[in-house]
Parts: sequence; C-alpha cells; structure tokens
Amino acid sequence: MSETYSTHEKYDGKVSSMNSKNAILKHQLAWARSRGLLPDSRGYVSTIDDNLRKPLSAAARAGFERGGGSELSERNGDRAKMCALHSSAALAVNVFDHWVSAGPVLQALGLDGVLKGALRFEAQFPTGLRGTPPNLDVAFELDSGVLVGIESKFTEWLTPKRSHGSALAKYFQGGARHWEAFGLAASQALAADVTDGAQSFLFLDAPQLLKHALGLARNRPNFCLYYVYFDLQNEDGQLHRGEIDTFAARVGAELRFRSMSYQTLYRALCTIEGVDTDYLSYLHQRYFDDVTRSP
Repeated sequence: MSETYSTHEKYDGKVSSMNSKNAILKHQLAWARSRGLLPDSRGYVSTIDDNLRKPLSAAARAGFERGGGSELSERNGDRAKMCALHSSAALAVNVFDHWVSAGPVLQALGLDGVLKGALRFEAQFPTGLRGTPPNLDVAFELDSGVLVGIESKFTEWLTPKRSHGSALAKYFQGGARHWEAFGLAASQALAADVTDGAQSFLFLDAPQLLKHALGLARNRPNFCLYYVYFDLQNEDGQLHRGEIDTFAARVGAELRFRSMSYQTLYRALCTIEGVDTDYLSYLHQRYFDDVTRSP
C-alpha cells in the first residue's frame, strides 16, 4: 500500500499540482510540435483528429455525441474539449478505441473473459436522481455478465479538491440511503463521511466514483468499477496513490474496485504478443517516454 499523509497541509498541494500539470503539458506541447502541429496558447490543437492516433470509430463518435460532456463541440468560437493536448477523453480514445475485439486490452487490465458487444465511450448509468447521469469514460460487458466501468484520468486529478461536502448532499435528502438500497453499505458509509467531512480526499474524486458505482449497481448487480489514471512519480502522485488505497480499503470489496496507472497498462500491453507496434509506438512517444513519470 502506498504511503499516505495524515494531513493535506504538509505541502502546498495547489502549487505542487500546478507544477505537475505544467510538466505534463510541456511534454505534450513538445510532442505536438515534433509532429508539425501548432497548439494555441491553451494547448489546444486545431482539430480533434490532430489529437488522436486515428479518427474516432463510429461507435466512439456515437458515444461522445450521446454523452453530456460536449467533447466534440465547439463553443463560442473555442475549440472542442477533445482538441486539448491534456484531454483525458483523447487519452482514453487513443488507448481504448484501438480495441475492436478488446482481447489484449482485457488481458492487460487483468480481466478474465471475452468482450460481449462493443466498448462504449461516455456511457451513462442513471443513479436514480434527477438530472444527467455522470459519464463513465469507457464501459463494456464481459461474456460472464460482468459490467465493467472505467473512469479515466489524465491531469484532472491534479486539481486539488479541498471540500467534497456538497457533491453528494442531494443523495441524502429526505434521509435517502441510495447506495445501501442496492447492497452497497460501505459506499453508503463513505458517502456520508465525505459529505460531513469525516473523510477527505485532496486529489481523488471520490464522489464521482461513488456516483458511478451507484449507477452501475442500479444497472447490474454484477459489476466492476475500474480507475485508470496517469501516474506521476512525485509527491502529488504519492498522495494520489495513497488516496486510491484509502478508497479501495473502504469500498473496494463491494465495488469490485480496481485501479491501474496508464503506465502500468501500457507496459502490460507491450508484453502481449501481436499488439500493433505502430499503436504502441504512438502511445510511447505521446505519453510514456518521459523518464520523470512512472518507470
């Protein structure tokens, strides 16, 4: 288990995380310029295709068009969110949209079974409350009937979250116990602790994961929640990994919760025979060739 800190005040998380974000963006800018791309001042390339190894598959495009994240749409003259070099959606597409049959990537994720149907991007599973359900970056079903939901993070986790108190407040209105109603007693307890401040997370978006878990549980009792994140070998990364451990210790068993860094996933893919070398080369150059990241 990763080392954790007893307090978030041992270092300036805001300054540290900004430095980490800048380091990632610097690497992404260097990659873009090496390919003759000209990002704008915010790190956005001209088109979505510029930010992807291959254009979106029809299934992926349909998923993003259904989702509520507006990843593909320009707004007020601004480029689409997926044009951002630091886009988590683009990272997820570059890694997962390659896998029509999904065999090797399931193996790399440590999942047994065969894909049933297709990978879904921006999948929504209603939580039972009004409003638009949160989007899961990737979801798919295995032949065993297990529903797998993947939450993907690139740089988003580096935004410090000093308070989660209001994020789940509406889930407790009228004394409701939404998680417990679907057999998730530990998640109910964690949601309560996050809401009243008894449990805090600086980098891990625990409320988002708990919402995803509720949506998955309402859809299918046999599910697995997976957290795939871009890791950093510095104090920010250490604290983030510690918070993942804390989350897993509290609710991991009932959510079949798993976590894996993108670096670990990439290394696992590299060991599997027959994986497209052009695909691996793109991922290496784009995301994984900086020695300051996970070895």
